[in-house]
Amino acid sequence: MPQDERSPGEELLRMGAQQGGKKLFWWVLSAGGASILGTLLILIIAAVGALSLLAGIGAWFQHLFGPHPPAIATTASRPAEWLPIVTDNELGLPNAVVLAVMEQASDGQAYGDRYYCSDGRSAGEKCSQAYHPGLLGIGPKGVHTIGIGYGLMGIDSKSGLIAKNHNPHSVAWNVKTGTQALRQALFQGYWKTDFPAFHHTVQTPPGWKNQSNYDTTMKHWLGTYQIVDTNGKPGPRTNIQKGVFVAGPHLGAWAIALWSHKTGQFEDPGNQPEWVLAVGLAPTGPRWSHLWKPHTTRVIPPPPHSKGKPTVLVTHYYLYGHTLTRPVSVTGILANGQHVSFGWSGNDKKIPMWPGGSAFGAKVALTGPKRLTKITALWSAPQGVVRDTINWPEQSTGAPGTVIHVPPTQAVKLWWKDILIASRKTGVPADWIAAEMLNESGGNPAAGNPAGAYGLMQLEPATAQGLPGYTPGARHNPLENLILGAELLAALHGQWGSWRISSAAYYGGSGRVQRSGVGDGMPWSQASGLLNWIPAPGAGNSLTMTAYANNIEATAHTVAAMKNK
Repeated sequence: MPQDERSPGEELLRMGAQQGGKKLFWWVLSAGGASILGTLLILIIAAVGALSLLAGIGAWFQHLFGPHPPAIATTASRPAEWLPIVTDNELGLPNAVVLAVMEQASDGQAYGDRYYCSDGRSAGEKCSQAYHPGLLGIGPKGVHTIGIGYGLMGIDSKSGLIAKNHNPHSVAWNVKTGTQALRQALFQGYWKTDFPAFHHTVQTPPGWKNQSNYDTTMKHWLGTYQIVDTNGKPGPRTNIQKGVFVAGPHLGAWAIALWSHKTGQFEDPGNQPEWVLAVGLAPTGPRWSHLWKPHTTRVIPPPPHSKGKPTVLVTHYYLYGHTLTRPVSVTGILANGQHVSFGWSGNDKKIPMWPGGSAFGAKVALTGPKRLTKITALWSAPQGVVRDTINWPEQSTGAPGTVIHVPPTQAVKLWWKDILIASRKTGVPADWIAAEMLNESGGNPAAGNPAGAYGLMQLEPATAQGLPGYTPGARHNPLENLILGAELLAALHGQWGSWRISSAAYYGGSGRVQRSGVGDGMPWSQASGLLNWIPAPGAGNSLTMTAYANNIEATAHTVAAMKNK
């Protein structure tokens, strides 16, 4: 029907319908919008909650898997924490052997228990305790613990050595008991079979079948501690089975400070110094040796038609090394070049160390311009001074430490004629001058330090000017430098009457030697105890005067032996 032909009633219905449709449309639109907005709001809330949850989980994961504080630099240095107590209880065994057993058993941790599992493995973590069949009673039973090797030496709970009143985590008891059992096992004959015997009877539970490669493991750990060799003492008709593995010293350090998993650095609130502890050991003590495995015998018959006797060739398989010693000094090097002496916990009760432990410690800044950057340890050895340096807080590369102050053949040859001239002019033994030169400069004529010391004998300007042979520029002439250093040694010997005390005074100064209580004519056996301290550590000195003088004497003997070859 055309629009102009609609009746008024129809028009009214049409308008009502339009208005109703508009209301319905707006109602539906409003209801739908509210529903959509509500859904969006719920989604937004859920998303925010999820993000918050994920952020929390992320932070947890970052804490769990983020950068962790560096462990002690080398695993072989961990048992060094117990070096004094091991040495006190070694019962005739090389302390390196006890420490190697300790390394395998517990990583040098008093609570480093080793768990033996029913699936034939052992680990420093608990085996699964679920001992039940698999799903619906079908499948293998769960892995369970069948024994625990307790403490430093890994003494098993079922070995019969742990009584009810014993605390297996007591360092003193554990080391003493384990070492006694180890000594009893190793004095049977050959260590290749004796080590597994100790492992079987003391460390593992009854019925433990996995005894493979324990002897190889122990030989490996001994190799990380010192020189391991199968070389014995040659004798008549004896063949020596050779093979050398040389290991350097081990140094490790850690901080007693908060660690940030976000930044991967130690936190140093307010730039306050924090305790840093260091432990170390090196094979610089007396040598030891023992038969590793049974010898073999070969009989070589004489040629045909000969009346000679057969030749008997015996091959011995030896294992030998050197007793381990702790450093004589540990020094921290700061970012500004300053040196900080680390004190030994056995002498400084302020160092936060556990009973029976041994470490060197110092309070140093971990951030800022005076932060700790390196740690250096020195050992005294018959062949010279052994040094090892690690970056802080980076882990050690594990590379063998370097030996310094050992007379380089070329350096001695290069300066020997000049050393002889200095010796003839002053009366100081040539070997002693060479030793002083090598300890001071390593034979480098251009060596110097911030204090102004210079040349082969490291003479400071004020010291050199007071010597008879001084002329301007003499310190920068290698021969004149040697003569000046020898003149100083001669003057000190005239005062003290001892070459070792003279070298202690050369290093620390006569005033410090006098203030230590050393008197004229005092024997070294008495003076050494008075000089066992580091002079002016803030100036970079890291050795005690006693250690320095002993190094000079040892180097002089080495020079003498080298000349005679």
